[in-house]
Parts: sequence; structure tokens; C-alpha cells
Amino acid sequence: MPDKKIIILHVDLAEDKSKIQEYIDYHADVWPEVIEDLRKRPVGRMRIYNSNNRLVMLLEVEKDFNIEDGIHIEPPQPKVAEWSTAMTPLLKKLENGKIDEWAPMNIVFDTKDYYQ
Repeated sequence: MPDKKIIILHVDLAEDKSKIQEYIDYHADVWPEVIEDLRKRPVGRMRIYNSNNRLVMLLEVEKDFNIEDGIHIEPPQPKVAEWSTAMTPLLKKLENGKIDEWAPMNIVFDTKDYYQ
């Protein structure tokens, strides 16, 4: 993976088992338009893991991929916008009233720094 990098993001879903399951169910059969959008962006590979309401996303992308430009193509295609609209109510509502958003995580440890 010499010309690629991994970006790791996190977000919390609502602390509601039915909303967590709904999120998982949506991702069991992602809409083709969303997959095509990721392919064109391009996101080489995306994986999302959960533990209760915590989600962690791993993105394999080209070295020059800028996460600040977003995961999807802007402006979004109608079905991608509809997908995002469907996901928003499943996310955790923060104390300030805003909805939690995907945020990058910082690397703390990597064995490559120790392995020769």
C-alpha cells in the first residue's frame, strides 16, 4: 500500500438499540448509487465497525485524498443526499443540540516505529 493511506474516523449513533440496528440493516444492503459515488470519489475501500453505538470507519485512499473535502462527491447526487438524510436521525444528538459527525482519529501507536 505504498501510494495509499488509511484514514480512521469515529461517530456515535443514538443510544437506542433500534436505531443502532437500523443503521446496521441499512449497511447490509447499501444503495448502488452510494457505492458508485464512493468508487468515483475515489474511496479504495471503506470498512465500518461498531461496538454498541460507537462506529469506527477505516478508509483506504490515495495519499492525496483530503478528508476535509468529504467522503462523498460534492454536490451530492440525489440518492446519496437521500442516504445521508436517512442516516442523520440515527446519529447521537449532542448536548449542544447538534448531531454527532464523523471525526478523524489520531494515531497513538504503530508497531512499524519499533519493527526493523
